[in-house]
Amino acid sequence: MKAKKEAVLEAGKRLFLEQGIMQTSMEQIAEAVPVSKMTLYNYYRSKEGLLNHVVDRLIEEMMTLYRGVMEQAKDPLEALTSLYKDQEKFRKIASQKFVTDLAKFPDQMKKLKQFNDKHVVPEFERLIFKGQQLGQFRKDISPQVLAAFLAFIKEFSARTEWYASLGSLNAVSEQLMTILYYGIIQREEPPEE
Repeated sequence: MKAKKEAVLEAGKRLFLEQGIMQTSMEQIAEAVPVSKMTLYNYYRSKEGLLNHVVDRLIEEMMTLYRGVMEQAKDPLEALTSLYKDQEKFRKIASQKFVTDLAKFPDQMKKLKQFNDKHVVPEFERLIFKGQQLGQFRKDISPQVLAAFLAFIKEFSARTEWYASLGSLNAVSEQLMTILYYGIIQREEPPEE
């Protein structure tokens, strides 16, 4: 029974990410496993119930990836560089269709925001603070302001109407990360003459 429930969760996740939440029916998920719709509803009660578990799974996957990057980095600058270069790995966890549709589910968006505020933001603030102490990042920008800036970037990326005229999400994200990345690294002072 547990294996079947897990298979439903994985099928739901895959279809939500590929097709979008709104375009995926419970019937499609049941067929993909395969299980009866009754079984699917017994496990998750509704599409929103399944979505709730999918969001939990995606949060776990993102944190596992994030912590892996942090553990492998020798210092904050290397960690930030890895996060910058490995953006595509994070984007693969949640597709643009999924993120766009997720905005229509306020409870799930609230859950993501609470998780972000409780876990991601403080970890990032600690990373920036440590980098400042090591002289890798500028000390004239507070870690809290940088974390708030990243939250804005994340929210901006989730609302396609804001950047539709600017180009693809990947191009816009790349440029915003470039601004962030090169805007906070401490530059060596030129030698005085």
